[in-house]
Amino acid sequence: MVTKPTLILDRMQFFGRLAADYQTMFGVTLESLKGKRVLDCPAGPSSFVAQACAAGVDAVGVDPLYAHGAHELRQRCQDDIAYTVQRMAAHEGAYSDLNLQAYADNKRAALELFLPDYEADRAGVRYINASLPTLPFANDEFDHTFSAHLLVTYSDPASGGILPNSPFTLEWHMAAVFALMRVTRGSLHVYPTTTRTLPARRHPYIEAIVARIEAQNVRGHDACHGNGDTMGVWKCRYEPSTYQRGDMAQNYLNASLVIERQPL
Repeated sequence: MVTKPTLILDRMQFFGRLAADYQTMFGVTLESLKGKRVLDCPAGPSSFVAQACAAGVDAVGVDPLYAHGAHELRQRCQDDIAYTVQRMAAHEGAYSDLNLQAYADNKRAALELFLPDYEADRAGVRYINASLPTLPFANDEFDHTFSAHLLVTYSDPASGGILPNSPFTLEWHMAAVFALMRVTRGSLHVYPTTTRTLPARRHPYIEAIVARIEAQNVRGHDACHGNGDTMGVWKCRYEPSTYQRGDMAQNYLNASLVIERQPL
């Protein structure tokens, strides 16, 4: 089986997406989230928090780069967009169906919506400087949590990711997912779930996470709190996604992972 990677990057990238992209990734709308408390982690310079709050959603974003000011974040994002597009262009066979100019414009549009809201949040209520797997929130604080383009994406190429010498091992992924589950009382949504290879396959870290959660359910344990869960058990399912990641690795496996608490 051919497992050629469709993209390799030498560093993590700081750019985001529009709220409309979250709808295609996760199959949810801002209207359906109205009145809910929602976490976006990591959020980066995505416009989701700004657009969600404007639509009546109590949204919070988390990213370690929120330690920096708006000017520095603008420059970092612009540089990373240019670098990533250059690397994608070098893999033109894998991204021949993607308009790279439109791809870059989408990221810049998200940045321009993000920055004014980021600057206005002087109290640090909507944008929190933190990083997985350590989250400064109480158990079950959020109705829904969304995590896009960190988990599995920046794993090492041998596992199907894009970052050589990645610090994001399987053990780190387990800790990160359980941390996100800990602060979520409803559902956790993770995207992507496939490798960046030709052909694509379900990422082995995702498969291992699902297997552990299902095993914890069989034993009657809460996978994130480590004890008996009187509120219910966690169930995993794949939600088909229409988000166009751009590379030819996308196929019928294109889906988000939904980890949802089910009542007993």
